[in-house]
Amino acid sequence: MRSAVKILNMLYGAEGYVSGEEMARGLGISRTAVWKQIQDLRGGDFIIEAKPRSGYRIISYPDKLLPLMVEKGLRTAAVGRKIYYYQSLDSTNLVARSFAEEGAPEGSLVLTEEQVNGKGRCGRDWVSPKGVNILASVILRPPIVPRQVPLMAVLGAVSVVESIRQVTGLEAKYRWPHEVVVGDKKVAGVLTEFGAELDRVNFVVLGLGINVNFDLTAFPGLASGATSLWMESKVKVSRVKLLQTLLERIESNYQLLKNNKFHLPWSLWSGSFWRLGTWVQAVSAGDKYSGVLKRMDDTGCLILAEVDGERMVPMSGDASLTTD
Repeated sequence: MRSAVKILNMLYGAEGYVSGEEMARGLGISRTAVWKQIQDLRGGDFIIEAKPRSGYRIISYPDKLLPLMVEKGLRTAAVGRKIYYYQSLDSTNLVARSFAEEGAPEGSLVLTEEQVNGKGRCGRDWVSPKGVNILASVILRPPIVPRQVPLMAVLGAVSVVESIRQVTGLEAKYRWPHEVVVGDKKVAGVLTEFGAELDRVNFVVLGLGINVNFDLTAFPGLASGATSLWMESKVKVSRVKLLQTLLERIESNYQLLKNNKFHLPWSLWSGSFWRLGTWVQAVSAGDKYSGVLKRMDDTGCLILAEVDGERMVPMSGDASLTTD
């Protein structure tokens, strides 16, 4: 597979054809080995033209989150450097958790084109047709205690916001505690799981689901409260580019949290917040709160301004934030 990535790098952006002899010499392999790697790429739905005495050139790339496409040009040191890719899975989080328990390195990424039993927060189903969205889980091993795990959901959600803005220009926002919205409609969600002992976390699985090129009009029950990047921009979005940007933002923000000893840098992320400075209603652990959304503290709790002062809203598993 590494040779296939190198061949892809040689063919990408080349003017005209690249000869098999040139690729073989550059990689230190035989021309037969080059031909076999070309066949592997074709098997992955790359359309590659071969011309006698000229060589090879790529005609088109597949719209898949293939590891060799994700790795190409990825600017990270750890996140996304080891990729487990599947055409279909029950849940990326379940697979990632299993790998994490077996000792998979930090930054390992589980990807799938289709999730047949995906779950959102509080056990809700996550509907996603094959090949149109980003369904991924990242394994991290932060030096934190269990009560700090909610910060990782913020890390994931803010990274999604920044990635969407960078790639599409859409004004995505972070809706506390685990969602990303465009306007008032959900476009992405984050689901964290972790393994821990009493005084330390062994791993965190950061589950990420983004509606990218999903046409929700075929799902009336979802379209009232959800949307996709394609529906908002009317432009097909490169899932590979968006995923690469997301992995880079996760690594950068993860380092930021480490530098701040896992306290949230509110001054940097406040511009990402949905309904900041407006009257909202929050629910957490069955309790209801109302007030003006002022900020989030460095543990991930909301701070609301009520008529009799400020109130802290803890981040719980069933927490939600609305304007109703």
